[in-house]
Amino acid sequence: MKTVICNSIQSFWDMADNNFLEGLDVHCVFPVNEGLKAFILNYQERYKINSISFSSAVDIKKVVA
Repeated sequence: MKTVICNSIQSFWDMADNNFLEGLDVHCVFPVNEGLKAFILNYQERYKINSISFSSAVDIKKVVA
């Protein structure tokens, strides 16, 4: 299965609105809060996206502490 990487919310909406994500897996690498994540996931069925995943940011200060 092919995975499309979305670097921004704008790239996600542009590709989704033009039906480029239909039947594909999508991975979002831009920062999202829980509200935006839920909002995007609600559009998964509308745009016929197989799956949507998200990168999680790591707080480097916590990692090196």
